[in-house]
Amino acid sequence: MDVNSLHKILKRQINRHLSAEYLENERLQQFLQAVNESYLNFDRDKELLEHSALLNEREYSDINEKLKEEVSQRRQSVEKLMEAIHLIEVPEGESIADFDPNNLVGLVSFLQRQIEYRKTIEDELRKAKELAELATQAKSDFLSMMSHEIRTPLNGIVGMTYLMLQEEVPPALTENLKTLQFSIEHLQALINDILDFSKIEAGKVELEEINFDLKHLVSNIKRAQQAKAQENGNRIRLMIDDDIPDSLIGDSLRIGQVLTNLVSNAIKFTHQGTITIELSLENRTEDRASVFVSVQDTGIGIAPEKQEAIFTMFTQANSATTRKFGGTGLGLVITKKLLELYGSAIQIDSEEGKGAKFSFTLDLAISHSVPSIIATADALDTKTLKGLKILLVEDYPVNVKVALKFLSMWGISVETAENGLVGTNKCREGEFDLVLMDLQMPVMDGYTAAQEIRKFNADVPIIALTASATFSNRDRAVLVGMNDYVTKPFNPKDLFYKIAKYSQRQINV
Repeated sequence: MDVNSLHKILKRQINRHLSAEYLENERLQQFLQAVNESYLNFDRDKELLEHSALLNEREYSDINEKLKEEVSQRRQSVEKLMEAIHLIEVPEGESIADFDPNNLVGLVSFLQRQIEYRKTIEDELRKAKELAELATQAKSDFLSMMSHEIRTPLNGIVGMTYLMLQEEVPPALTENLKTLQFSIEHLQALINDILDFSKIEAGKVELEEINFDLKHLVSNIKRAQQAKAQENGNRIRLMIDDDIPDSLIGDSLRIGQVLTNLVSNAIKFTHQGTITIELSLENRTEDRASVFVSVQDTGIGIAPEKQEAIFTMFTQANSATTRKFGGTGLGLVITKKLLELYGSAIQIDSEEGKGAKFSFTLDLAISHSVPSIIATADALDTKTLKGLKILLVEDYPVNVKVALKFLSMWGISVETAENGLVGTNKCREGEFDLVLMDLQMPVMDGYTAAQEIRKFNADVPIIALTASATFSNRDRAVLVGMNDYVTKPFNPKDLFYKIAKYSQRQINV
């Protein structure tokens, strides 16, 4: 019998207690084989038991971890529920109680009541928003109507005053007409400020991207403000850096509006002093230029604690300023908001009684083409428009009379129509170089008339000549196919240039 093949414990016992001759006994060998099997079976059973115990221990550990996770998740859920309960409005007549964290049903029930209450509030807010939007639309409609009603008769006053100043009249009457003209300009400025502010607040201002000469623009502004400055005993100094590119890309109208506001303010609050306009190049790359702009005066100045208030709508440094100098207090608000559209901020450096300096930086693209030259009053040549044939569609008799005087003075042949329907029929039957179209008219308004004309004539230029000056009117005019917009009361030079532009007549500048 091979003892080495037996179980190690049995082998050790045999070697200790039995000699070789005993192992030769066949019956003993059978017994030892049976004992060996018992040892081997015991080892197998022991291994199975240990493996089973190990598996149970792992399973228990896994179950225990899962239970811990569930407890943690439950605790976090309760905490989240409590946070939600504290964040959402409490229904009227109820208060947040000290809930038992184990009372999930109570927590969820209270949160459900809160959610339903929140939905009710949101419905009320939605209705309030709709009412606010209706109110805003009503305000826009009111501004449009009031603008039209004020500007329509004002156009007649402006036009007639301008025409009378062109005629030979006695000196006393000239003085009276100039006073009348000043009052009209002041009233017009107030109306424009209110409409501009409304447009900016509604986010309807879009900056144009055209080539222009900033240095030329500032020189024109200085020239335009010179007479007003002299009335206050002021002089205007202009300091321009020659390194500023001749042609930049931007909205010359809005940049001019910013500068005009600042220069006009400086003149208004300065007597027997100096207004200095400075332009200097801060930085330049191949494609862009940063230009520092400042307007400094030697006027009344602004106390440091009141400097922030002047950029608030309808606000000036104090009530006495309003009484003495006038104005709505919107000019600087509009200036600030227009500069923000350019990513710029206006800075102020001032002390009371020591003047004020307003400054900002414009980052503009450099144009590599020749800028458009803005024509001045000296460029107005009455021969430029001679021979043109224009259709004037206008229902207000005074405005027809004013427009006819200007158009005839420029050598233009004019046909009139009292409403959009008549204007459409005349445009269908005859040929015109250009159509001047009022917007608000009986029978057929200007929008509908423009749409009808565009159905059979896509080329004739149509310029809206209207007292309706809100952004919605402008947008709609362009949408129906009009080429441009001239607001009443119109500046004769503006109308002249628009007619020349769209009839392709060359202006000598």
